[in-house]
Amino acid sequence: MQLNKKQKEFVLKLAAEGLESDEINRRAAKSKEPFSVSRQQVDFYRKSRGHVIDTLKKTGELDALCAGLSLKDARVAILQEVTDKLLRRVRASDDFDEPTFRQLRGLLNDIAKETGGRKTKVEVAGNEGGPITICVEYEDAE
Repeated sequence: MQLNKKQKEFVLKLAAEGLESDEINRRAAKSKEPFSVSRQQVDFYRKSRGHVIDTLKKTGELDALCAGLSLKDARVAILQEVTDKLLRRVRASDDFDEPTFRQLRGLLNDIAKETGGRKTKVEVAGNEGGPITICVEYEDAE
């Protein structure tokens, strides 16, 4: 079957994701203009358009790094949303609810970690704050 430009791009994108012809065909059947490809066509695109597939992979990796939960702001927004719900629950309750309070403290800790609010400082020193002594022992090779 002769593919149009959009179909070729679709096949290249799916081939770049590592999908085989049967999965490509399942997805292609659901497109606006359903189509199918043979295993040989997919192999042909992988071989003849290898450089394009490599570019698509790199672009896809970059997109993944720049979208969704990979962004700190997105993670913090979700944590903030859940924290707000828990805070409303705590404030509305007359009783102290220890499990909810523990969850709230955990969320606040997660937000602090995400935003760099709590930094752990580690200093390495030797005995009584002096220099570190390194002792190297060699075994005799007999």
